[in-house]
Amino acid sequence: MPVVAGFARVIVRAVVAVVVLAGLAWAGVAVYRHQVYGAVFAESQLSVPVDAGDRFSLAVPTSGGSVGDSWTAAGDAAGLLGTPAERTRHDGLLDRVRDPLLGGGEGTKFFTYDASKAGSTSVTLSYCFQGCDNPATQARKRTVTWNVTVR
Repeated sequence: MPVVAGFARVIVRAVVAVVVLAGLAWAGVAVYRHQVYGAVFAESQLSVPVDAGDRFSLAVPTSGGSVGDSWTAAGDAAGLLGTPAERTRHDGLLDRVRDPLLGGGEGTKFFTYDASKAGSTSVTLSYCFQGCDNPATQARKRTVTWNVTVR
């Protein structure tokens, strides 16, 4: 009986250790994503309230540069946000590991800003597919505008 009890104790401790490590890993990923992207606002959230000094990202879907997807940022006439950092996070693990710089694979494109001073401004992201230089690609062109309030 003592052998069974000892074995059960080892199994319970191993399970607890795995759960704790998984929780720490998840927390680490959450902290990393917040450091890199800040608060993330998708197309469904066009009003962006942030505090001066906060980092935030505007997120749009992308099919990747290799198929001709192109998102560009314009706006911030008030000069509250600075130059955005552009990052793409691919949906597929293989696309992330293989070579994310090749531009393949669907994912999310992030335009990350650091709010510098109080005020209101807007940022418009424009989508253009394969150059938008003919009627077929012009039909897919679109824009999304976020209204940013820095407190």
